[in-house]
Amino acid sequence: MVAFLLRRLSTALVTLVGICAATFVLIHAAPGDPVDIYVASLRSTSVSPEIARTVRRIHHLDRPLVIQFGYWLRDAVTLDFGDSILEPGSLRDRISRALPATVLLNSAALLLALLIAVPIGFLSAMRPRRFLDQSSRLIFFLLYSLPNFWVALILIRVFAVRLQILPLFGMTSDDFERFSTAGRVRDLALHMILPVVTLAYSQLALFARFARVSLLEETHKDYMQTARAKGLAERSVMIGHGVRNAAIPMISLLALTIPYVISGSVVIEKIFAWNGIGLLFIDAVLSRDYPIVMALAVVTAVATLTLSIVGDVLYAWADPRIRLGAGEVGI
Repeated sequence: MVAFLLRRLSTALVTLVGICAATFVLIHAAPGDPVDIYVASLRSTSVSPEIARTVRRIHHLDRPLVIQFGYWLRDAVTLDFGDSILEPGSLRDRISRALPATVLLNSAALLLALLIAVPIGFLSAMRPRRFLDQSSRLIFFLLYSLPNFWVALILIRVFAVRLQILPLFGMTSDDFERFSTAGRVRDLALHMILPVVTLAYSQLALFARFARVSLLEETHKDYMQTARAKGLAERSVMIGHGVRNAAIPMISLLALTIPYVISGSVVIEKIFAWNGIGLLFIDAVLSRDYPIVMALAVVTAVATLTLSIVGDVLYAWADPRIRLGAGEVGI
């Protein structure tokens, strides 16, 4: 197990450096100059060229690209991602303020999707080609085919504009601070409904299909046939043995899904003006604020790689048939 972890960690480190290098090159290759955007944001016609040169020098933008990446990598090792080009303040402070909002929104959407899709997927596998199986697959496929930005606009049009029963956008109301604790919870929950539903609906098909296929694969295995031969009812066999083992592959799926909880949904957060990581990221890309883009890329990459390793370890722990010893094939 230790050797496996060391191999995965070394591979993850190389992958992380590669992701950072690729992101650094791509964001610098995009058209637009962050210094020109910064000077334009000053809203002054008397900005001297010296200010632009100073900003370039502070952020090493006057150096070759390889040297710039070297400076950034040196600071990133110490978790110092620099300062925003357009706005003052530490990037760690800005990310720490935006991260809880994104985690709250996406965690609620992930939980909602799991609570709906996984039971339906398992029930569909217990009665394949029956009404529930056929109808749920059709409905989930149709939902998966709908663009999330279009669904967001439809939900806003119906529930926020026409019916006026849910907030239009934002995380809280303007008078949020004057509410009681229960009132604040209710206000936040109301603001979460539309973005959570928008994020959750597209995940239903993925989780339901994965749960269905996982249980169907377990149905005809030897241990299931043995349980039936002992006289156990089919329902007891499926729930007591099949569902428990079919849930193990869900660990790998969750390990790949959870990073999205941290990275956020750029489009949805922008539409609903949800002040999270996604909104911060798209604003940074549009303004060519390189330090913010790189910091968010690192956060997302580290979360993805870490949870991938954790998922592999949990998979091995949950399934004793998997061995990670020397000379054996890992996960």
